Amino acid sequence: MGRFAKLIKRLTLQEKSPGVFVGGAGAGGIGGEARLFGGLVAAQAVMAAQNTVSDFPMHSMHAYFLRPGRAAKDIAYHVESRKDGRNFCSRTVEAWQDGECIFQLIASFQREEEGVVHQPQMPEVTPPEELRNRDELKGRLHWQDMPVDVRMVTPLTDKVSRPAMQQVWLKANGQLPADPALHLALVVYASDRCLLDTAYRPHADKGPMSGASLDHSMWFHSQPRFDDWLLYCTEGPVAQGGRGLATGRLFDRSGRCVVSVAQEGVVRVGQY
Repeated sequence: MGRFAKLIKRLTLQEKSPGVFVGGAGAGGIGGEARLFGGLVAAQAVMAAQNTVSDFPMHSMHAYFLRPGRAAKDIAYHVESRKDGRNFCSRTVEAWQDGECIFQLIASFQREEEGVVHQPQMPEVTPPEELRNRDELKGRLHWQDMPVDVRMVTPLTDKVSRPAMQQVWLKANGQLPADPALHLALVVYASDRCLLDTAYRPHADKGPMSGASLDHSMWFHSQPRFDDWLLYCTEGPVAQGGRGLATGRLFDRSGRCVVSVAQEGVVRVGQY
């Protein structure tokens, strides 16, 4: 079974009791790292929350990574309803492994409605079809059989200091059903992989970076689809105190800004 099929399987949670869902762990990262990938935990938690809500799309989520997870252990997601209103509802989710809470999330859902519209303009960049794909990068980045197709617009750091910004095209690396909850969860999954390293790009000449996500927030301005390309534009405005802040926006091919992202994480030179 390829990594994409494994990821879809892991996002198909099993309901063990009312409000309790179990998901398979595994490394799960785009690059196949040995440790449990935080984006997988966030995506599974989002799926668990969405499983308890109908007719209200998720419009925001705010999460904290409390402890490192273990890739060999399943994760239990405990969902609680905090509000069920006429136009909004909210859920909290805790992820548990071996009796420890490793992750917490609060998600808000809103009934769809019309309103005023404005947004930043999508940058003009090279289209993904003209960029090197994962197969051309895999020998260098160890990105093999990735569940997400990645096309780099901005150059890799190459141990050279570069501006704290990055532009990347992302898309599911396989066929997806027309399930908006699954599309949204996959966007959550992918958003965690190409974000924090943006805050380190100005310091790439100092040596390899060790990083770990501390929190993760996302705002879904409209429901994203992940069976077509999304342009992920990220910035790392601040790095201080061993932490880095990164923000991002995801644009669809039509130029709509569909998602905004923010994350703080540990950013250190060398191992930690």
